[in-house]
Amino acid sequence: MKIRALTLENVRKFGGRRVSIAGIGDGITVISEANEFGKSTFFDAIHAVVFEKHTGTSGEIQKLRPRAGGGVRITLDFELESGRYRVEKRFLAQKGATVTDLDRGTVIARDGEAEDWMAQHVAAAEQGPAGLLWVRQGVLGLEPLDGKKSEKDRLTEARRDLLSSVAGEIEQVTGGRTMDRILRRCQEDLDALATGARLSPKGAFKETEEARKALEAELAVLEQQCSDLAEALAERRRIEGELQRLDDPAEKARRESDLREARVAAQAAESHAQKIAAAKGELDLAAMRQGEAERQRRGLADAIVAAGTAAEGLAKAEALQAKAGAALDDLRAGEAGLARALEQAVAAARALRAELTQAERAERVKRARDEAERLSKLLEEVRAHIAAAAEMRERIADNPATPRALALAEAAVAEVAALRGAIAASLPRLTVTYSGETRLMQAGQPLPGGEAIALEHGAEIEMPGIGRLHVDLPQGTDTEEAQRRLAMALAAEAEALAACGADTLSAARQRAQARQADEAAAKLAEQMQRSLAPVGVDALERELASFRETVKGATHAPVRPVEEIAAALEAAETQEAEARGRLASLAAQIGDAREAAAASASALAAARDAHASAEAAAGPAEDRTARLAALAEAADRARAETATRQAAFDRLAADAPDAATAAANLKRAETAFDNARRRREQLVERRADLSARIDTRAEEGVEERRDEVAGRLAAATERAARFQAEVDALVRLRDALETARAGAREAYFEPVQDELRPLLRILHEDAGIDWETDSIMPGALRRGGETEAFDTLSGGTQEQIAILTRLAFARLFARRGQHLPIILDDALVYSDDERIVKMFTALNRVAMEQQIIVFSCRQLAFAGLGGERPDIRMEEVG
Repeated sequence: MKIRALTLENVRKFGGRRVSIAGIGDGITVISEANEFGKSTFFDAIHAVVFEKHTGTSGEIQKLRPRAGGGVRITLDFELESGRYRVEKRFLAQKGATVTDLDRGTVIARDGEAEDWMAQHVAAAEQGPAGLLWVRQGVLGLEPLDGKKSEKDRLTEARRDLLSSVAGEIEQVTGGRTMDRILRRCQEDLDALATGARLSPKGAFKETEEARKALEAELAVLEQQCSDLAEALAERRRIEGELQRLDDPAEKARRESDLREARVAAQAAESHAQKIAAAKGELDLAAMRQGEAERQRRGLADAIVAAGTAAEGLAKAEALQAKAGAALDDLRAGEAGLARALEQAVAAARALRAELTQAERAERVKRARDEAERLSKLLEEVRAHIAAAAEMRERIADNPATPRALALAEAAVAEVAALRGAIAASLPRLTVTYSGETRLMQAGQPLPGGEAIALEHGAEIEMPGIGRLHVDLPQGTDTEEAQRRLAMALAAEAEALAACGADTLSAARQRAQARQADEAAAKLAEQMQRSLAPVGVDALERELASFRETVKGATHAPVRPVEEIAAALEAAETQEAEARGRLASLAAQIGDAREAAAASASALAAARDAHASAEAAAGPAEDRTARLAALAEAADRARAETATRQAAFDRLAADAPDAATAAANLKRAETAFDNARRRREQLVERRADLSARIDTRAEEGVEERRDEVAGRLAAATERAARFQAEVDALVRLRDALETARAGAREAYFEPVQDELRPLLRILHEDAGIDWETDSIMPGALRRGGETEAFDTLSGGTQEQIAILTRLAFARLFARRGQHLPIILDDALVYSDDERIVKMFTALNRVAMEQQIIVFSCRQLAFAGLGGERPDIRMEEVG
């Protein structure tokens, strides 16, 4: 089987659209598109059309439905040795299936028959081969990790069946049943003593081992108890020595003396600190009095200077105010003359504007007459096109031969012709070969020689000189079914032709052509109408009425030309603008002068306020000097007092002891005293506890019990060693037998090894695969003299080996006569740049004799794969 094309309609993300892949070749075909394009949808569609029945409603089928709902339609073109075929399946709505022979152009099976045909020719009933060769996205190994047991069993059976068919059944190459019986007896003896992959003890061996472990545990407890007893004795001796040192009278006296001295030193430091705090308070008060005296002296001096400065500012403000008032009076006098000149210019311009308005109205009336005449002619032409379009639309409404109706009629006629051809092809035929002049007759006409004549309802043939030959044909079930389908097709043909309003296909085509001509004429008339009246007939009529209203009542009084009036008006407006400009400039100057006068008045008021405030702050002028001298003398006295307080504070600070050190020393002495007391209490309590434990262990006799348990343990250890030796011997025997049988089984895996070996060498020069005989899967990779379990390999290596193994299986299927394409959906996702190029080489090697279809989102990486890039077309379905 080779896939050639795939078409999806209303499938998953392609809801309401039809997408097709065409041009799939014999070797590698790559569909490389970005994420979310729908590549996995293509994969699932191929799987569904080959393996799912069109009547199915399983979860896999439901996943094909798009969000908007509706039926799903999938078409697959493929090639078998017998020819080219197309299978089409419709799921979920209007369900159906058809198989078409593309070489003959005929439908060869429908619905249930189509499913049976697929099962027979494409092996849909046995999904194992395709499960091995068609790899869904995210599958690294030879089977999905989350697959059901039934699916994994089916894949395993497919691998076993494949190898058995090319290498013989496994029982024929493993040494026969005698080897199996020996291995089974060896395993039974081993199972009686050990169990599991780790050969855990069982039965008598387990009981002996458990007894030995119990004695070991008991001995360990007794040994620990003896050790605890020795440690308790040593610890009690050490505690008694430490208590003796703590209770020494000289040591106790030293700790108490150290504590008293630390307390006296801390109290002295605290008293001296209080004296320093008091001296600091007196110093701060003197500094505050000094600051206040100096502030008062500086304030009076600054006020005297400010009073002089304010008097000077007042004189300057009075002079500026007088100058600003005189300038404002001069500007107001010139403003009156300019106002009279502006009034004259405005009157002249007003008269000219009235004359210009009258002239412009006359111009508009003339243009309105011309437009009214043009619109009248245009409306007549538009109405004519409207009438023509209406006539065409009436004829179209009376003609039902639409393109869709004609297409249905043509399809119905073609179906009748196909059914008649199929019936004729299945009928018996009579061919006459003449050797003389005599001719056979039928219905009075001679039968032609050398021409096959179909016998649909039998025949009656006249044989001159002999008699009549009656041919009666039996009517079987197939013939009746064909006639029934032909009758249904004829009824559908009549219905489709009637829908076109015709009796024959030729008449239907003529009516369809007439409808198309009418539609073209109607569209042309409507286009002409829209071109001539894009805003509509009503708008044209309103525009015509507006122009006629403009013309109504207009007079033809002569006026000056518009250009002449406009020139005169422009000159008058220029004079008006110049007058306004001069007046505006003068007004701006007056405004500036007014603002200057106001500013000078404000400045004068501010200067007066500042002068009065400064005089009030400085006080009477006659006693300012005496008050300033008195404040200076008070400041000097305050400074002297501050210096005296600072000297007293410095003397106290210089003699001060270190309060922090005294406090730290006191804390140290108190902590040391308390620690000694608490330590003595703890030691006394610990000594009592140890004495109780020592007395208890002495009464139990733990040392004697330890020696007894040690003897029993030695005996149990000897028995366990004998059992272990027997288990080891059985394991060696079993492994030797398995090795012998494994050598025979290598022949079983030799066919797939032969196919896989050259592919593996592309990746690893010295690599080989060890197979698991039960699961028929790669169990380990041998390379560089080392063997690595398959599940310990990196994800990229596992994926590469799985794909190469599939390529080898595909070659074995082809050797067995099952030619199936390899389909990979987003494979090689874990391969680095170097390995992926080598994998591309392996794929191209196999593609020389094998069809491979690759879906991938890695457009740049898969550019190096080569292969054909098929056309992907998408169109809306409606």
